[in-house]
Amino acid sequence: MLFMCNLNMTVALIGAGAAIAGGLLNGAYQHARDWFNQPRLRIDFEETDAFKVPTDYKAQDGRAVSEIYIRARVQNTGHQIAKECVVYLARLEKVHPSGSTTSTVFFDSRELAWGAGWKFKPRNVPRGVDFYVDLMRVSKSETGWNFSVERVLANERDLQSYSGTYRFSLVVTADNAKPVFCQIDITYNGDWHSLSAVRVS
Repeated sequence: MLFMCNLNMTVALIGAGAAIAGGLLNGAYQHARDWFNQPRLRIDFEETDAFKVPTDYKAQDGRAVSEIYIRARVQNTGHQIAKECVVYLARLEKVHPSGSTTSTVFFDSRELAWGAGWKFKPRNVPRGVDFYVDLMRVSKSETGWNFSVERVLANERDLQSYSGTYRFSLVVTADNAKPVFCQIDITYNGDWHSLSAVRVS
């Protein structure tokens, strides 16, 4: 009788242990699957025609407008759609010839416009699709930085007449993905021929 009780207890313990182990393995599998399938955002810049884009169009008043845009590319290398993506200009700094930087009066993070049609609404980014976000543009006929934010505040207008290099610190976010950071140095001295950009990190 004692032997049977011990046997039953041993069987029960083995069964409970198997159930716990099965639950742990199943949980680990679910976690690994979710990690593998999650969206993975990427934001980058290359010195190619896709990132430095000349644009010619007619303004509403009939004027011919010729501009050059600098933009960054947003991608999702994960398996799930990255939902409600937004790209922010998180910081704007002046870059000095020594390589040191100083802050500007640009304090708040600001949403940047998606490349197609000056849109600020968040976008879903599936795997294998490239989206571009505008950072700034310059006119071929007028001098000045035009930042691709919805509104430049009064105390930020002096930034538009700067001659030199700005460091754009960018952050791309999505509801279901980790944020990703990127820094791009853009140089402009008032002449559109001088416009250049390079990724820093």
